[in-house]
Amino acid sequence: MNRPIRNAPSSRRSGPRSRRGFNLLEVLIALAITATLLTATLAALDASFRAYQATTKEVSTQSIGRIVMHRMLTLLRTGTEFGPFPTDPRITRIRSDFIEFRTQDDEVVTIRWDRSEELLTYQLEGQAPVELLDGVVGTTDENGVLIEPFTLEYEQGRRLYRATIDLTVDPSDVIELQIEGDRANSIRLVGSAMPRLEAF
Repeated sequence: MNRPIRNAPSSRRSGPRSRRGFNLLEVLIALAITATLLTATLAALDASFRAYQATTKEVSTQSIGRIVMHRMLTLLRTGTEFGPFPTDPRITRIRSDFIEFRTQDDEVVTIRWDRSEELLTYQLEGQAPVELLDGVVGTTDENGVLIEPFTLEYEQGRRLYRATIDLTVDPSDVIELQIEGDRANSIRLVGSAMPRLEAF
């Protein structure tokens, strides 16, 4: 009886396929793309950080400036015996770097703008001046000339009718960071007040 002949299994086995890796050119291209994306991301983060710092400084300075302006106008409304006076009684309007007056507590107060230090100071008679607001760079006219921040309008020589305060403040921070840019805009604060004796 004839037996079917079985073919012996082949001893050859197909080996694992070899995988092709990135060549040098492809690696360089991938690195270049990655570097470009990282640079763009860092540039966007830097711009966002600078914008945040500038906005924070402006808002902080504006808030402090408004509080100081409100306080000064309140003192002017309730004050008496204002100065300085015009040198000529016929002059009714003068500008000055300072204003002085007597408060309701019978204290003589001088508010002065220090041009060199860019400071607005508050001083009681017989005491050292204290800082009221810093970064006060001053307001310029159309010709670029600094003008005095206090405008005093008098009637009958020595009776103050109205006082106007015009301040330009440059936002500043206690902590300065190297990455931070100088992009904060200057803030202008203007206010007028009449002494109560004149208003009523």
